[in-house]
Amino acid sequence: MYEPLMKGKNVMAVTILGTIKNGGAYEVNGKKGKQIMISFTVVDELGNGYACQMWPDDPQHAELAEVIGLVRRRQVQCTVAGYSVRERVDQNGNTRLQANFVVTDVIIPGVKSTQAA
Repeated sequence: MYEPLMKGKNVMAVTILGTIKNGGAYEVNGKKGKQIMISFTVVDELGNGYACQMWPDDPQHAELAEVIGLVRRRQVQCTVAGYSVRERVDQNGNTRLQANFVVTDVIIPGVKSTQAA
């Protein structure tokens, strides 16, 4: 019989910690039709940028959508729930791969209670 490997144990997650460079809530045509996607870039202390997204099925979505456009240059911590990698074409016509991280448990100190209960 199959037993979950992590049943009853603490599971380690990937956490992104850095500063919000920019962000907003945007209407997109997603897999489930028109939705509001929250998109923001987090820059870590080494200057690496992480393209983060949150979708409406996350319990924090509505609250974070209200404040994401106002929190530029604020510290943030979030947990990676999933990711995808796709090709992007930049303004010079060069193609490169970009990872997009679906995040949850977003904490922005001093800004509402953005952490899900």
